[in-house]
Amino acid sequence: MKAVVLKAIGQLALEDVPEPQLQKNTDVIVRVTTAAICGSDIHIKHGLVPGVAPGTIMGHEFVGVIEETGSDVTRFEPGDRVAVPAAVWCGICPACRRGEVQYCSNGGVWGGGELFSLKLAGVQTAAVRVPFADVCLTSIPDSVPDEQAVFVGDVFSTGYHAACEGHISVGDTVAIFGCGPIGLAALVSALQFGPRQVIAIDVLPNRLALAKQFGGRPIDASQGQVVEQIQNATGGAGADVVIEAIGNQDAFSDALGSVRRGGTLSVVGLFPGPVDFPLQNLAITGLRLSIGLGNLSRMNQLMSIIESGRVDLSPLVTQTFALDDALEAYDLFENQKEKCIKVLLKP
Repeated sequence: MKAVVLKAIGQLALEDVPEPQLQKNTDVIVRVTTAAICGSDIHIKHGLVPGVAPGTIMGHEFVGVIEETGSDVTRFEPGDRVAVPAAVWCGICPACRRGEVQYCSNGGVWGGGELFSLKLAGVQTAAVRVPFADVCLTSIPDSVPDEQAVFVGDVFSTGYHAACEGHISVGDTVAIFGCGPIGLAALVSALQFGPRQVIAIDVLPNRLALAKQFGGRPIDASQGQVVEQIQNATGGAGADVVIEAIGNQDAFSDALGSVRRGGTLSVVGLFPGPVDFPLQNLAITGLRLSIGLGNLSRMNQLMSIIESGRVDLSPLVTQTFALDDALEAYDLFENQKEKCIKVLLKP
């Protein structure tokens, strides 16, 4: 079967790889129906994520149909449509029992390399072996198409996690730096908590337009004075909750400057390098900071929100390619940001 593979730093290739096989009784084999390209895939391509070696299959966002189940799997059977989290967890280690599944000591991220205890191949291919199936998989209702379900395992879950970690209250002002898929999902998630307004900051017109369509108040960062614009929008107080969903030093600095005293900064952007953090200036502001991987354990609840029609994430999908055209898809996603938001691959 074909797969998108990291050939060398800065170079991807479409190569033949072996079909996956069940290894444990708790595994399933999922035939991939839709996968997606993520910004972190571009980081991996250029060697900015340590521990991912050439030869690794790319990708961590996908949905599909169960093709084969291990003997101990009880919740699923062949033919079931399922959404799979970007990172799997065991359900029994201390972190999982605390509800912090993103820090599972036995888990791993698809194509995540040596950073995680469980080394998993990526998912931009035709079929994937999924461990801990009963714990991690979420059924896809018949009424939910792949083009929405594919967001539940990472984009929607991470965006919702960012909003939860902000502890948004009714009537708050929320500011979101970055209107990529995670930032837009954070915007949609923040609106579930009843804020007064959600300010969305980016430099790309297509992303700002979609943020406005979703109910945000767009600010074009290319015009400068972002902190001043947020201060003006909040009567000089600053935002109650700020979400950083880019992983960029300048955005992080502006995010710090936009939080009101005693407010919360929730960071889900992945930074490719060190970041300056002016701790000496923050003691008097009472800033509350949350940073870390997104908790993906809310997938069932988020799938239900999509099924109800309350949230529609399909506008995030701007292009769909066959897996055979994945290299063209990567070129578009990496180099023509003004033309795309989320790119899907169909094996």
